[in-house]
Amino acid sequence: MILVVCATELELRPLLDLLPADENQWMSMVSGVGVVETTLRLTRFLEKQKNSFTAVLHFGVAGAYRSQSKTDADLLDICLAKEELFGDFGICYGDHFEALPDHLVHKSTYALDSGLHKRCLRVLQEQNIPCKRGTFVTVAGVSATAARGRKLKEQYGALCENMEGVAVARVCEEFDLPLVEMRCVSNFVEDRDLSRWKLDEACQQAGKVTAILVEELIKR
Repeated sequence: MILVVCATELELRPLLDLLPADENQWMSMVSGVGVVETTLRLTRFLEKQKNSFTAVLHFGVAGAYRSQSKTDADLLDICLAKEELFGDFGICYGDHFEALPDHLVHKSTYALDSGLHKRCLRVLQEQNIPCKRGTFVTVAGVSATAARGRKLKEQYGALCENMEGVAVARVCEEFDLPLVEMRCVSNFVEDRDLSRWKLDEACQQAGKVTAILVEELIKR
């Protein structure tokens, strides 16, 4: 059985409109926004469930970092995470972030399941759905300036940012669950301008692609 996790009802609704939950094959849960709520809710959910999950699919929207690279993600692009890292947890300097000493933290970077990643990538290719792949950055505070976005992009070589990825990765590690993460770009990480965001469209696109991935992963 597959567990599908997202942060908000806004992100989940388009998926359920396309693919009603089937408790014999897949279930969904809303984790809440940010690492604290996500860690708490997902842990409690997994502890209470009698179902044996074989994989976790984490999906939602993300803010894309910008540079002059052709590998950058554009608005409404589908992105797959190769790894998730906690970008602003640690020591925050004016021009960079420094991780806390190893003895103070479990770890700040999580490699996602490569086999599950490849399976999802194969599905997207078969469905002619382009995607970008790279490092996702989890942040405690949404980046609201282009300057901060550039710093995170330069420091980590990252594709996009979100607020829950590391939490889901940490819980999945604890429960020994394979994890794949897919997000759709709703906005650029720039000086904050909500008029340029495509949040509703990104939620719709993320839900559509997640429905495809769930259906295909169930078959395989």
